[in-house]
Amino acid sequence: MELSSKSLGCRQKRSKILNTDPPHIRYKQLYSRSGRKLASTMAISIVEVFAGISTAWIVKSLLQKYLAVQFTKPLLRACPGGSILWLHPFRTFALVVGPMFPFKGQMGYYFAAFALFKKYGSTCLSSVTFWNAIPTFWLSDADAIKTMHAGRAIFPKDIEAYETLNIYGENLVSTEGANWKRHRSVANSAFNETNHAFVWRETIRVVDEWFEMIDGKDVDAQGDTSVDLLTDLTQVALLVISSAGFGRKASLREDLNTEPPPGHKLAFRPAVTSAVHHVITKAITPTWLYNLSDRVYIPFITPILNEARLSFDALALHMHEVIAMARAWIAGGKTTAMDAALLRNLVEANMNDDDHDRGKHLTDDEVLSDTFTFLLAGHETSAHSLCFAIILLALYPDIQQRVYEEALRLWPDGVPSPASPTPYKESMANLEYTTAVFYETLRHFPPVARLAKNVLADTTLTARRFSTSPEGKITNVEKYDVPIKTGSIVVIDIVALHNNPIHWGEDVAEFKPERFIDTDTYRWPRDAFNAFSGGPRSCIGQRFSVTESTCILAHVARKYEVHIPDDLKNKSWEEQKRVLLAWKPGITITPKNARVVFRRRSQ
Repeated sequence: MELSSKSLGCRQKRSKILNTDPPHIRYKQLYSRSGRKLASTMAISIVEVFAGISTAWIVKSLLQKYLAVQFTKPLLRACPGGSILWLHPFRTFALVVGPMFPFKGQMGYYFAAFALFKKYGSTCLSSVTFWNAIPTFWLSDADAIKTMHAGRAIFPKDIEAYETLNIYGENLVSTEGANWKRHRSVANSAFNETNHAFVWRETIRVVDEWFEMIDGKDVDAQGDTSVDLLTDLTQVALLVISSAGFGRKASLREDLNTEPPPGHKLAFRPAVTSAVHHVITKAITPTWLYNLSDRVYIPFITPILNEARLSFDALALHMHEVIAMARAWIAGGKTTAMDAALLRNLVEANMNDDDHDRGKHLTDDEVLSDTFTFLLAGHETSAHSLCFAIILLALYPDIQQRVYEEALRLWPDGVPSPASPTPYKESMANLEYTTAVFYETLRHFPPVARLAKNVLADTTLTARRFSTSPEGKITNVEKYDVPIKTGSIVVIDIVALHNNPIHWGEDVAEFKPERFIDTDTYRWPRDAFNAFSGGPRSCIGQRFSVTESTCILAHVARKYEVHIPDDLKNKSWEEQKRVLLAWKPGITITPKNARVVFRRRSQ
């Protein structure tokens, strides 16, 4: 047995070496190896073919786009620049990457101010979008921009850029033509002097509560209180627009309560702030991803989308309640008792079923969307602008002193109380310098950095060429015509316009509120100021914002000295400015480090 076993082992080894398996076994093994090799080869070939086709398609597409851009460039020769824009400057993704891209020195760089225009020696610069070869012109010229504002038939608003705000439906900001006129006609009469007087009184009420909270905080040995301006002023401005615009009169302390009322998942203020925070998220997230996230948990993404959905649903419920309350008041004939003229106008338009007056009708979705838009625009822009204004008071003590002296003359016994507010018209007339401080703040930090207009017909805009002296001064200014073709985009570069020395003087970089005060020999350049846009589509809430902001600035300066935060006191003034006035682009320009110290005045 042992010998037999060894013999068998030897035969098996020889069989493996000599491949002497039976024919059907050998065929099966060969077929298996060949099959695997063939399948592997075919898979590799398919991948290679697919990769090749994809690469060829990408190269072909990029080449086509490149050739289209090169074909378009000759159309731009009348205007300096000719740069390629890798992103459409007025789409949501450009806002998302705005703090990082384009890079410094490139067309579309958010923080360039007037630098690129100065580099090319022109108030009009040309560029072309790479992906669809759209000629795009950038303007910092007041005359050309005025022409655009006046020519709405040729230069309509690029409403596709504002689809971000169509969360609940179309609204005043996101429409053009007849639809825009309908929304504007409904809201317009609410922004009158009677309502502005109400804004003044409500601002005094809310600021009085804000000051009580500040005075109740801990102070250091010098009596200083640190103030987070962005947090505080966002809440203050939201309360003012909620009350003056929509009749929701809550106290500051009540509004700090984050406990949701019965039937709600979020309290009002958290719902608003969360919704505003997630506007971009809502805009850039496709519907299919929301639907997929409902079925499958996607790490990181699902929690964000759930939070966004919750905030918009929660805010919608709050707005529906306010709208329902207004409907009941209107149906009961109590409109004269409603202080919130804006809400009244929106709801009356919604209840208007007269077929002969459809020009003043709003659908349910439009009322909801307009309410959201006014809440957003009515508090975020004012809050951000006030942050910059109060920081500038801290950075410029001499200017702060002038604001204080003006407020002291108006209120020698201290800031007015809600029980005895000063008259609106008389007060605003006597706060000329304070108002100028707010306007000069908006010149340096406009709420919106740029606006875009589509071009519907071949036209010509007049811009300016100039030279720059070795000392950096603008010289040899002359006008020239820029032909603009149908299908182009024209960008109003508001930050550059506000920093254009041709319109504002060589001291344009300085913070000088007096440049907004007319004299017998000077009138400030209205057409070179676009903080509230211009022409028929200028901001409907301009006077609302100026009234509220001037009131707050005067109150702050009258009651407190405003100082630089302690951690920056030993830094250079330039470093203090760099840190405190830093901002990032978004739906509005947003301050990144808005904080100061308040010290109560003795008088």
